[in-house]
Amino acid sequence: MRSKHVEHSLGTPGKSWPKATPWVRCVTLTTLLTLAVATLCYWAPDRLQGIRRLQTTVDDKSERCKPPRKPPNFGTIFSLDPVQINFCGEIPMTELVGTNTQVSSISFLALTATAEVVTLVEKGGPIYQLNVLSDGDRARWDITRPAVRTFGGNSCLDFTQFCEVASVTPLLTGFVVVDRHRLQEFNVSWGESESSEVALNTMGKMNMEAPILQDAQLFFPTYLAVYKSVNNTHISDELEISPLFPHATDRYFFVSDTGHHRVMFINASSHSLQYIESYGVMGEARSDTTGFNFPMGLAVMVPADESFYGPVMAAVFVADRRNNRLVKLLLGYRRDPSQPQNKGEKPTLMWGGEYYRDIAGAEYNQSLYDPVGVSIYRHWIFVSEAEGNAITVLTTNYMQHDELLYITELYPAPGIQLTGSFSTTEQGYLWFAYINRPSTHGLASIYLPEPLVRSPPASWIEEFRAQCTNATVYNLFIMANATIYDEHVLQVLNAARINWRFPYLPGYLSKDAFNLTLMFDLMLWNETVLEGNMFYCLPPPPETTPPMLSANEDGWNTPGGGGVTLLGASQRMCRMCSLHVVLGIVLLSLMEM
Repeated sequence: MRSKHVEHSLGTPGKSWPKATPWVRCVTLTTLLTLAVATLCYWAPDRLQGIRRLQTTVDDKSERCKPPRKPPNFGTIFSLDPVQINFCGEIPMTELVGTNTQVSSISFLALTATAEVVTLVEKGGPIYQLNVLSDGDRARWDITRPAVRTFGGNSCLDFTQFCEVASVTPLLTGFVVVDRHRLQEFNVSWGESESSEVALNTMGKMNMEAPILQDAQLFFPTYLAVYKSVNNTHISDELEISPLFPHATDRYFFVSDTGHHRVMFINASSHSLQYIESYGVMGEARSDTTGFNFPMGLAVMVPADESFYGPVMAAVFVADRRNNRLVKLLLGYRRDPSQPQNKGEKPTLMWGGEYYRDIAGAEYNQSLYDPVGVSIYRHWIFVSEAEGNAITVLTTNYMQHDELLYITELYPAPGIQLTGSFSTTEQGYLWFAYINRPSTHGLASIYLPEPLVRSPPASWIEEFRAQCTNATVYNLFIMANATIYDEHVLQVLNAARINWRFPYLPGYLSKDAFNLTLMFDLMLWNETVLEGNMFYCLPPPPETTPPMLSANEDGWNTPGGGGVTLLGASQRMCRMCSLHVVLGIVLLSLMEM
């Protein structure tokens, strides 16, 4: 039988404690558990995280691989911690084509808001069309199996086939194939799986040199990117076509002619491909601003930052593989084509900057090691590195447009090797080819980190609007110098995307509208540029404060208090007390007299 009393181990020998009531036992156990959890959280947070990970045995991709129901708000970001790639879709090649073959390249195309396709090139094989799932828990990050259809075959002896396809670029009306020494454009209906491709344009001679083509001859090209305006009135949703861009409605191809160490600029507007020029010296590897060394991946950003400041339609980013850098080229005009004296000016490729970090230097963690692929998503530039086994995320410097800034990198889990071929989507997903070591080839997808999906781009004009306005600077300094006036007003009008060039176009505002001869029209400045958010700067305090306003906490306004040494408060209080005593004694003596 259980005793009614329990011997307390810490009590006095021979003494016993009364049996605890259920309420007391409950409170005691709760207190002990609380102390145990607090101790564990303080001393072993990593172990607690391990326990949580063990408890989470199911990876809910239906939630992790799609936008959150209530997405958080993000401000402008300039840096993120590196992010490990966590697969959403993971499709081995054996599920797609029946054999474990290598993936040469992949590309993505959104046909409509819900219809999306991925084109995949099997090394030494054909081209496959893969349809992305449009609904269900796996929508946008998984594909139908098997492949919807194949295009062509591989033969370097038959001109009607492909010869070692390097890449495919899908278009709304078809696709462009880059194979050995040649590029071909085909027309195809993506929604009709039984339809066949129809060849439209060809440049180069497959598997053979063609000296007759001269500068238009291709030598082991690898990638192609396309410039095309969104419609006949706008280059993009935010940039309207104006006389500053007379060729904006043309379609252009950019081809990395890798064996020739150059990027080819081709007009693809008509029914033939017309070579315009190249950036880089044909057949000569370079590492400066005049060329490349084995250029590969290409991507076009429309519009470029420079598009709002001058005659630039787009930026072309090039993975300069053997130079371990990303090069930015500008598609635009060297002279303003809207000026009568420059009539007939043609678009060209111009140097726009580069991103390079020494792979053996102090910033090696932010370097590009063997970059091969480039893709644009929002204001981010994604660069895949074959040797670096990572995808680095960059952005342009909104203050200095020829500078590229490192943001973060996406790196795979141990045992996974990125091949370098990848493509981002408008919905925030990223498709890429991988190898699960030692030799399992596949296609995978991820949903990008929310900060990259949600954060707004940095804006110079928004920062400018948040600053106070110094009326003295505008009225006395800017108005006194015509050069400074033009530089400042035009910089701000360009950043605010206000039309100051063409009076016959909507929204025109003359740059001289703020010049009231004797003063700057800050009221108009506030209504147009600052959007009603102007507030004035407070005048700065004088360098020396007037004596009547410069007293310290004890009432002195000069060091020493007029020749008296400053003492601590307690000492001064004692002095005052002594003075009061002396005065009291003097008054008493006078009263007695």
